[in-house]
Amino acid sequence: MREKIVLAFSSGKDSAVLLHELQTGNQYEVVSLVTTCTKEGKTTSHHIDERIVEEQAESIGLPLYKIKMDVFNAIEFEDGLINAMNHFKETCGVTKIAYGDLFLEDVRVYKEQLLEKFGFQLLVPLWGRDTSEFVCSIVESGWKAVIAAVDTEKLTQDYLGKTLTKEMIDRFPANMDPCGENGEYHTFVYDGPIFNKPISYQIELPEEKGDRWIFANLALTPDGKGN
Repeated sequence: MREKIVLAFSSGKDSAVLLHELQTGNQYEVVSLVTTCTKEGKTTSHHIDERIVEEQAESIGLPLYKIKMDVFNAIEFEDGLINAMNHFKETCGVTKIAYGDLFLEDVRVYKEQLLEKFGFQLLVPLWGRDTSEFVCSIVESGWKAVIAAVDTEKLTQDYLGKTLTKEMIDRFPANMDPCGENGEYHTFVYDGPIFNKPISYQIELPEEKGDRWIFANLALTPDGKGN
């Protein structure tokens, strides 16, 4: 019998591919997706309308647990994550959560120590993957991911709203991680092996955050009939 766990789901490529690997493996059963949202209804890192993340979860066939934060900061994240894990422990005996982290040691240690303090465990099955090979394998395997946000110190606004391709990856600057692990860009996956149907979305007016970030502001299409 596979062990029940939950998965931190950002709506992007890494967490989507991780979910697929876990679902096709024989060690773990993912019983719910977990995402973090602001009180305005946007995901915290990708700044995507939470309603299209709900559409992703519905197409995947898994429930979506939303950690709601009035302010996106460490205290609210920590409280929200532990509250979520307590919920899953009480309702289905889950004590482990998987994240799609690849190599950022400080991020891994932070989450690991936080979870262990309350009796929970962090899983990072993608850890140590070669990021160049990994991101190329994603597009070559038929996943469809649109660029939802860019760090303008690394990429121009022109990348926003475009589907990730091998040609695009080859054009990325040499001084950035091709998988965007350092936050150079974020993606929204709208089609791939985990989905029963593609996700329809639209790009609203791009929004700047601070002096570096620009978000595509992805949202549901009014009729749900196409991108």
